[in-house]
Amino acid sequence: MLSQALKEHTAQAHRAAEKKMVAVLKGIRSLDDYAALLGRLHGFYAPVEALIRSQLTEFDLPDIRCRIRAPFLLRDIAETGVALELAPPCTDLPRIDSYPRALGALYVLEGSTLGGQVIAGMLARQLGTERSLSFFYSYGEETDGMWQTFLTYLERPFMAAERREIIAAAEETFLTFSNWIDQHELQPQL
Repeated sequence: MLSQALKEHTAQAHRAAEKKMVAVLKGIRSLDDYAALLGRLHGFYAPVEALIRSQLTEFDLPDIRCRIRAPFLLRDIAETGVALELAPPCTDLPRIDSYPRALGALYVLEGSTLGGQVIAGMLARQLGTERSLSFFYSYGEETDGMWQTFLTYLERPFMAAERREIIAAAEETFLTFSNWIDQHELQPQL
């Protein structure tokens, strides 16, 4: 199964990125902190999603439009009421120049929605509000269903070379996200 191979081959990169992101999230203490985080996430998500959309259309994946989440980041920033200059877009992006590589990158972004519900709850407690959390709430009650739909899509027949490309792009996406955290000092000083 491709989904199992993706999980196994990206486990180390996934854990490293997740560990950094959890440390960042635990450090959020104010709406200013939170808005800054959202701005930096937008700097990563917007260009990665644009590359994905350049390779995946509704013909390929009928619900691709609702899987694009960068606009939720902008909405959440606006709802915080914090005047914020967005981070420049990430330029050290994973290579997403084919249909298989777009699927690999989307695997990472879609997988992040699973923890989003937990993150939203944590942030609501830290910030004392449930406003401005649409990015992390992802698909709401439909999150598990959206994930399962995506996993089912990944179990279509792919040639061995396509499978390798999907896995490579997923790993690169985790690594470039981890680097993005480091480059933008999202990680708190330890």
